[in-house]
Amino acid sequence: MTQKKESRFKRSGRLFAALAVLHHLAEPGRELPSPDRFPAKHSPKQRISGIRTDAYVNLAKAQARGGDHWKAAARAFRAIPALLEDGPVPPHSIEAAELAEHEAGYEAQLADLRADFPKILR
Repeated sequence: MTQKKESRFKRSGRLFAALAVLHHLAEPGRELPSPDRFPAKHSPKQRISGIRTDAYVNLAKAQARGGDHWKAAARAFRAIPALLEDGPVPPHSIEAAELAEHEAGYEAQLADLRADFPKILR
């Protein structure tokens, strides 16, 4: 669950993870995108755009798969609005400390989901 005191960079990592999970659960065999597939200085906005995901399409595909795929995708989707409550993701390039916060947010969001869905989110 998101903490109110988290930085914009950590929340952007959580948002990236939520969208990555939607992408991953939509179709069998899809890889779970991670932030390290982007150059270190890419902004959180560039990273999120780089997933190139259509949340609705991925959510609908996960629903068609049913079971835990649907439950996990729905939970990831429901987290998205709270991650944007304090404003948009940072659009500028990031430094090492900001990148570490972004990646920590990604890992925290995945850990939250993996705790309830360990078989489908490894």
